[in-house]
Amino acid sequence: MKLWSLKHRTILIVDDFPEMRSALRSMLLPWQPERIETARNGDDAIEKLQQSRFDIILCDYNLGEGKDGQQVLEEARYRNLLPFSSAFIMVSAETNAQMVMGAMEQQPDGYISKPVTKVTLQVRLKKFVQKQDELRKITRAMDRKQYPAAIELIDRYLEDRHKYRFELYKLKCELLIRSGDLERAQNLCEAVLAGRELPWARFDIGRIAFFRQDYPRAAAVFEKLLAGNPTFIAAYDWLAKARKRLGDTEQAQEALREGVERSPHSLLRQRALAELADCNEDLETCETARRKAVRIGKGSILRAPADYAALARVLVQRASATEALRIATSISAEFEHSPLAKLEAATVTSQVYSAQGNEKESAGALADALEIATQQPELVSADVGMSLARSCLEHNRREDADRIIRQVICNNDTNEGILAQVTKLYSEAGAGDAIDTLIESTRKEIVSINNEGVKLLKDGEIEASIQLFTRAARGMPRNPVINLNAAQSLISQMRNSGASRPALAQALGYIRAAGENEMHRERQNRLLTTCRELAARLPAETAREQELT
Repeated sequence: MKLWSLKHRTILIVDDFPEMRSALRSMLLPWQPERIETARNGDDAIEKLQQSRFDIILCDYNLGEGKDGQQVLEEARYRNLLPFSSAFIMVSAETNAQMVMGAMEQQPDGYISKPVTKVTLQVRLKKFVQKQDELRKITRAMDRKQYPAAIELIDRYLEDRHKYRFELYKLKCELLIRSGDLERAQNLCEAVLAGRELPWARFDIGRIAFFRQDYPRAAAVFEKLLAGNPTFIAAYDWLAKARKRLGDTEQAQEALREGVERSPHSLLRQRALAELADCNEDLETCETARRKAVRIGKGSILRAPADYAALARVLVQRASATEALRIATSISAEFEHSPLAKLEAATVTSQVYSAQGNEKESAGALADALEIATQQPELVSADVGMSLARSCLEHNRREDADRIIRQVICNNDTNEGILAQVTKLYSEAGAGDAIDTLIESTRKEIVSINNEGVKLLKDGEIEASIQLFTRAARGMPRNPVINLNAAQSLISQMRNSGASRPALAQALGYIRAAGENEMHRERQNRLLTTCRELAARLPAETAREQELT
């Protein structure tokens, strides 16, 4: 009888205690893995994952100061450091329900409780290794971003009622959604639900409705799912998104409040709750969520200077200007080499000084912020732009406010929510008529640019179209339609003249710059699929280097 082993497997052990790293290594060695490496903390683990590929990662949840195991997995996935064929297994003595829920939200491949015994470890690893072996063809196709090929392989496996069939159904549905084939994804979910009520299938039905902009149906699906599965945490997030799209911000906030109560260790969820609470003028909830977002963000790849700036702003509203100034001045130190942090810090510092009645310091900080925004307009998001414009209006710098807000409009000309916030800002400053005119003229200009570029493309003047959209994207770096049209022009040129690595990278940059919005998701997916097809025609060593995500 052939003895079970871990031959040809590479393993990474992540634990802050040397004794635990040594104990796990001793348990693993008799099974003859090809290589075992260890990491003493989260940063060390990320460095190891950058340098090498591992088949199995055994990671403790609590890793001392810095990143915890949840954040290691979050960053590894965010930065595409984990192949689909790898197994990330959380190992922890943590029993706190919220901690466990937070760890499981990142969907590790397994969870092993401490103390770990050799028998338990072997039983779990056998299952993972067997699954890795059986699904290797599929995961290899996914690692190469060959999603149609992966779907075809899944279909072949499913012909034999494969023992992993329900996992394969789920994976196929995700790939169909990712590829933009919502119709097939919907049909698959309905077929699965006809045979068995599986929460993930119901959840995907809701996501598909959301992507189709059928927000009433999406909300109803998520509500029904949560009624029977109150621990399906992601459904709270999507229910909040659907309710927000329907204009019911109070019910959206309530959905996130429930989600946060069950699983509070999510930076994105705390951030979203704070934004809704701010919209609903619930300053107490907003402040609490902002503080938690800053605290959770320590060690997270998703942390941002905006979290600190937003906390400082709500503290000003809560008459805590002294603490707000301390937080505002800490932004540049927390994000030492970030131009965005300098912009966020200068903008909010101006507002804090203004609240304290120190107009001279406020004007100086505003001047610093405007200089950064002028030199690097791509840093001006809608939130930063409106915050900066508010300070300009308070300092009677109307021309500067108009210039900044015009940029916000250019990047968000189809986002009615942001345009409503802009209108409210100017109306409160007594300039409601002026902003209506500015919005209308800016929208007309964008339509004119898009029409001209599309006409050039249809007339076969591809190079001229690329030049036009490239210039437009520099001036409107966050506008989704401009960016997608720029990508389309580049793709059209590559179809005619052949793909190149620089052109593919540029097209992908524009697709990513379009952001995530269900209005443009289908087109983004089509363009990404075309980019993958073009990359497949490149020499193998070049195609492998493409980051087609």
